[in-house]
Amino acid sequence: MTSKQIFRLSLALTGTLFPELLRARTLTVDLGASITLPELIGNAVEALALISILFTTILFLLGAFLMVMSRGKEDQLSKGKDLMIQSLIGMAVVGGAYGLIRTLFWLIYVA
Repeated sequence: MTSKQIFRLSLALTGTLFPELLRARTLTVDLGASITLPELIGNAVEALALISILFTTILFLLGAFLMVMSRGKEDQLSKGKDLMIQSLIGMAVVGGAYGLIRTLFWLIYVA
């Protein structure tokens, strides 16, 4: 008996013995509030900005760690310094983009 046949046999036995298991069930969760498309997009933008800022913060700390652990080696010192500078630039870009998007949404939907 192949595994496919065993699977079909077990599915048939399950359906015969417990037919309620094969019925489609729905789960409805009412959170008491509905969300609009602009709110959904705003939440997604905030989540992406938070993840990006978290990522750049980790890169900044990694660059600082590389600088501390360089022990006078110029190549590791420059790698750490470059990583810290690039992560700060990334934070500025993400923060600026987030500010622009929030301002744009405010102008479109509030004003």
